[in-house]
Amino acid sequence: MTLRDCIEKIRNDSDSISAFNEAQAKQSIIEPILESVNWNTRDYNEVKLEYGVETLWVDYALQINGENKVFIEAKRPSEKLETHQKQLLDYSFGEGVALAILTNGIAWWFYLPLKEGAWNNRKFYTIDILKQETEDIVEKFGLLLSREHITSGKAVQHAESILKSRQREERVKQALPEAWNSVIKEPHELLVEILIETVEEACDFKLENSEILRFMRSHQEKWLLPPTVMEPEPSVISDSPPSDPGGQGKKERGRKGNENVKDYLIPVIQLMRSGNNHKEAFKSVANELQVEYNTVSSQCTRMLMLSTEAFKKQVESNQIVQTIKDKYPDKHELIEWKLG
Repeated sequence: MTLRDCIEKIRNDSDSISAFNEAQAKQSIIEPILESVNWNTRDYNEVKLEYGVETLWVDYALQINGENKVFIEAKRPSEKLETHQKQLLDYSFGEGVALAILTNGIAWWFYLPLKEGAWNNRKFYTIDILKQETEDIVEKFGLLLSREHITSGKAVQHAESILKSRQREERVKQALPEAWNSVIKEPHELLVEILIETVEEACDFKLENSEILRFMRSHQEKWLLPPTVMEPEPSVISDSPPSDPGGQGKKERGRKGNENVKDYLIPVIQLMRSGNNHKEAFKSVANELQVEYNTVSSQCTRMLMLSTEAFKKQVESNQIVQTIKDKYPDKHELIEWKLG
């Protein structure tokens, strides 16, 4: 039976499965899934049942050449898994097992027991057979539990990548509101300068720094975010890889799907080099792309962390070329071709 067949059978029999005891869950759900990812459950040298760990035992120990690679603790489908994490991770850690799974047949919780932190911080992924898409379940079981990937070490490598991505998301979720509140309470000089320039472009009046600060202070209370409260872990943890801080391979886009370098920066700089001032260049590109003037202004200045004055000076000195290359390292050839 293929893994896809296993999943469909579990879904079709979900009403009766909910009444299974632990032994039935093992025989009808867990072991067929292990077989479908190439573990021979009839070979005791490969899949050890009721494997003893000191005075306790684990339901399954998956072994390669006599070495424990994965511990699996099984429960009945109606049982909640939260209270069984400590036991599984304690004996997995004690035996030096890099990958552990807690399952009731429907939910499969994956752990990296040798990592630091609380039990839940070592949980990196959850498969829920009744909730997730079949293709996603098949892919994740293949990546994280197949005999081939366990043997090669790729399963643990992929697990560590997922855990790192999850930890990054949690830290960003915590840090971003704090950073926002800091900016609102103590506005950065660049933010004040951007607001001054944006107001001037909109109404041709240049405000003083004190006027911007006074405006921001008057609205500060409604702009501040409450402290972040970490929500309980979702049943399915995202395994999207972290974004590349260097921008490699990332397609930077502005509004309406226009690309920052090709559609905004290069045309604006070419127009300014041909004698147009920055406002004329921004307006011309805005008309061409059918976007707002401020959109073009933002893509050419704020996306580069430059004020309008700094942008103008860099275009005049040609320093802008290096600035764009630093920001978009994957666009070197295009920048050289269009801007020299």
